[in-house]
Amino acid sequence: MIGPALEGDLRHFHLPEILQLLRLAQATGRLDLERPRERAELYVEDGRLTFARTDARSVRTGELLVHRRHAPAAAVEAALRDQLARGRPLGAMLVEAGVTTIDRVRFAVDEVLRRVVYGVLLWTDGRFQFVPGDRRVNDDLEIELDLDRLIIEGMRQADQRHAAR
Repeated sequence: MIGPALEGDLRHFHLPEILQLLRLAQATGRLDLERPRERAELYVEDGRLTFARTDARSVRTGELLVHRRHAPAAAVEAALRDQLARGRPLGAMLVEAGVTTIDRVRFAVDEVLRRVVYGVLLWTDGRFQFVPGDRRVNDDLEIELDLDRLIIEGMRQADQRHAAR
């Protein structure tokens, strides 16, 4: 296993700067972020942000599908119960069951990933480390997120939150 190639403190290096560096380097790997009571992982492939997850409470794909009326709540709940035993992504199970479409799942996953990234873009403390070459090992749906647009939107949201205080 390769150790971290880049690591530091988010008080000194802001996440948008780190993501821009990874994009310019066309890096592939996992960016681990940690602060008290929260961890997040961002995956990049050739400098493109492709997946994000956090252990903090955030909107989940199934919740978004139900909220947008793209899948029935009962079907999502049943798939979530089966997911642990089958070890398959929720969206794939819902599409196979015929309760939603791949396009709706893709839209929901994209929205959830954006929300995770927007959340971590606001971090002003914590640690980060980038592990090159590390890739996701499961069948999660991969989405290519426009990093520049994400950073601009994340900073706009941060400015709104700051102004509201």
